[in-house]
Amino acid sequence: MEAIREQVRKKYAAAITKGQSCCGSDCSCNPVTGNLYQTGELDGLPEDLVASSFGCGNPTALATLHAGETVLDLGSGAGLDVLLSARRVGPGGKAYGLDMTDEMLAAARANQSRAGVTNAEFIQGHIEAIPLPDNTVDVIVSNCVINLSGDKDRVLTEAYRVLKPGGRLAISDIVLVRSLPPGIQQNLAAWSGCVAGALEADDYRRKLTAAGFTAVELVTTRVYDFTDEGATQFLPDLKPVERQALRGALISAFIRAKKPTAPLRPGADYTLRPAKPDDLPAIESLLTANGLPTAGIAEHLSSFVIADTNGVAGVIGLELADGTALLRSLAVSGDWRKRGLGGALVTQALELARQAGATIAYLLTNTAEQFVARWDFTPIAWNDIPASLLKNSALAALCPATSTCMQKNL
Repeated sequence: MEAIREQVRKKYAAAITKGQSCCGSDCSCNPVTGNLYQTGELDGLPEDLVASSFGCGNPTALATLHAGETVLDLGSGAGLDVLLSARRVGPGGKAYGLDMTDEMLAAARANQSRAGVTNAEFIQGHIEAIPLPDNTVDVIVSNCVINLSGDKDRVLTEAYRVLKPGGRLAISDIVLVRSLPPGIQQNLAAWSGCVAGALEADDYRRKLTAAGFTAVELVTTRVYDFTDEGATQFLPDLKPVERQALRGALISAFIRAKKPTAPLRPGADYTLRPAKPDDLPAIESLLTANGLPTAGIAEHLSSFVIADTNGVAGVIGLELADGTALLRSLAVSGDWRKRGLGGALVTQALELARQAGATIAYLLTNTAEQFVARWDFTPIAWNDIPASLLKNSALAALCPATSTCMQKNL
């Protein structure tokens, strides 16, 4: 494994020092790394950052990241996916980048400084021994890096360890459709070119399951042909017959999996109770960490509900007018997510709305559309929300026009 690791380190150290991708300054010629990011995604980031990306996919586009979450990128390179993740989780969240190469870390920190991103941190280490405590991160992303490791079982075990219960793995990687010829498997240059270290799809699934992950999903995103001129530059050590043997054997795949968790027990692990004036600072802090507005909370605090775990772990609010209810400010602390608190809060808020005489519940959201759909909320137009309900709501002015409006008959 040390020989493989050193080969990989030298290749990527040299590439980032020269300011090149695997096939030169134009990464679009690389059959693996080319054309992975949309122009709009890169707004505000250094123009040359994508050229120093060595990935095989765009995990930040496929992973659902929420405000306030902590993200870890395994093998973060020059930092592109870390900086994209940091923007998506917002100022209350954090994005870590882990890389073993001094030159990559220096480039990543320089890119962070140029982009003005403050909620990111680049740390040195190996993906087989992640230098973070247990149950630290909400989401792990990785972009064409796990295939480079000589001990993938250890990588996946470490990923499972540092994920919080309910955390998600969302990685792009090279995956085999069929076995490679022995000569390619032993070619260390092919290891650092994302080929010889790739796992077969079924083996990938087995290793994830053995590490403890559930809900494993593997989706093909690209199928590669290594017989053209660009591939000759990409894998110069391979003979034409070996490149022909690779044709159709490798794909890029997006791989999802979850770390399971036991739901919290109402009455034992947490209680739901009405909010009190003393809770206001904790509520505002929680909402801010989740990128949600805090205006208007004090005026409606008597109809807010708290999930209490010896502290404010979750919150939801109600605003009532003329037989209707507006749900707002649903947030759960990062340490308590994916354990049933969000569902318990929504259910309690809907029951309180019924008890108050409301016959319809409304909400505005940019992040929770799929989550609330399980309670039969359906999309509506903004002007379908009664004016009397929005008249005294701070949300009418704060929520952007792109917010999804939804309703549920009670």
